Amino acid sequence: MNKKISFLVTIGLCVIKFGNAQEQHFEPNQFGETFQANIIDQLERDKEKTYQFLDSIKQISGGAVVFNEEDANIAQRIQKIQKTVPLEYNARVKAYLDKYISKNYKPYIEKLLGLSEYYFPIYDQIFSEQGIPEEVKYLSVIESSLNPHTVSTSGAVGPWQFVYGTAKVYNMTMDSNFDERKDVYTTTNAVSSYLKEAYDEFNDWLLALASYNCGRGCVRRAIIRSGLNSPNYWELSPFLPKETQNYIPKFIAMTYVLNHAELYGLNASDNELRTEHKVLMLDKSINLGQVASALTCSPELLKQLNPGYKKDIVVASPQKQRRLVIPISEAMSDSLIYAALNNTNNVAIQNAIAAVEVKEDKSHTVVRGETLQSISKKYNVSIPNLLAWNNLTSRSSISGKTLVVARAIDEELTRNVVAASKVKSARSSNNQTFVSYVVRKGDTLSGIADKHRGATVSKIKSDNNLRGSNLKIGQKLKIYKGKS
Repeated sequence: MNKKISFLVTIGLCVIKFGNAQEQHFEPNQFGETFQANIIDQLERDKEKTYQFLDSIKQISGGAVVFNEEDANIAQRIQKIQKTVPLEYNARVKAYLDKYISKNYKPYIEKLLGLSEYYFPIYDQIFSEQGIPEEVKYLSVIESSLNPHTVSTSGAVGPWQFVYGTAKVYNMTMDSNFDERKDVYTTTNAVSSYLKEAYDEFNDWLLALASYNCGRGCVRRAIIRSGLNSPNYWELSPFLPKETQNYIPKFIAMTYVLNHAELYGLNASDNELRTEHKVLMLDKSINLGQVASALTCSPELLKQLNPGYKKDIVVASPQKQRRLVIPISEAMSDSLIYAALNNTNNVAIQNAIAAVEVKEDKSHTVVRGETLQSISKKYNVSIPNLLAWNNLTSRSSISGKTLVVARAIDEELTRNVVAASKVKSARSSNNQTFVSYVVRKGDTLSGIADKHRGATVSKIKSDNNLRGSNLKIGQKLKIYKGKS
């Protein structure tokens, strides 16, 4: 058992015993003997419990694998991180766990830890909204190593590895400009829908996850072949494809390692995605290169944050909005973002934004041993800004260079942009009128559109930032009523 937990449990028991001893009016010597006996008894119980863990693990493995006391500790830690998805420790999990904590895998796991700082908060938010267990996020690591550009031998693409046919079922766009399978937000919502359907069918989270690897039809056929009534994953595993038999043990081992990385001296690697960001919905086409220039951010970072776009032009419209993720910093106000997205064809505005922080530049000469990460922490500036301000890439050498590390805001430009934004907003609100509508049971988008003159399904979706056609009872929608 974990020594800290054992110690706390022991102390807790002793405090209880001490209270009982006071009530029973033990003599000092008698209390001392009782206190010592309780400690010895507790240590013996802890020891016995550890060996019970070892024995149970050996039974599961059939005695073919050698376990030690650390395996019992690992089994206990896995039990402690288990929430909704049942996690077990056995020989198959141990085989992958030993591999993941080995020296050869250290760079790979540390890279995953770094990437997880960007991807996992997105997964957590969507899974929480959709009612999916948060530990499912580790499945994406097994699927793609958190690389949206991963392509499998079967043609599956993206962080959640969707094949073309399945992506079409979930209304994803795949054309010459955009592959939505690489969009982490769209695909995570699609995964949520798939897993909810799978869990409703199999009533077992591990079988639902297994079906994500081989398909729900494959799991159904395996259940029929097994002759078992409502089997769990481990019971059904021998009847599943070899890849799926390994899929869940990989998932459990990776879940454990990423939860206990510090125990094995594993630290998150730095990457450009470890930056503050903001998600926008575009209703008109933009040029990514111009936006990157206007925001003074690295074009490479903008592409990393938006991996689904194949070209520099993002094609969007009010009827077909597109998501754009942009890096942000403390110096980046909403007005500058507005200017970047709405004035990218205005050369004067572009030049003004590019020079927005040149009034009081602060520079720093790099000395031996310094890195972009250490400099960014020293001056409280993001790495993307350092790259953009100094015309660097993530692979550029900075040794001995003098870098711009701080700039001032051009307040006059900000005021002008805010004024332009207010004028545009006023014009927009004056030209259009809307009514509020509360969704009732049985409502559909087409039915709501039919009830309101001038409304269309596409307009309702764009005005309310709806990606799909699902509605919730009680949901409030604004419905276009026409121009005033």
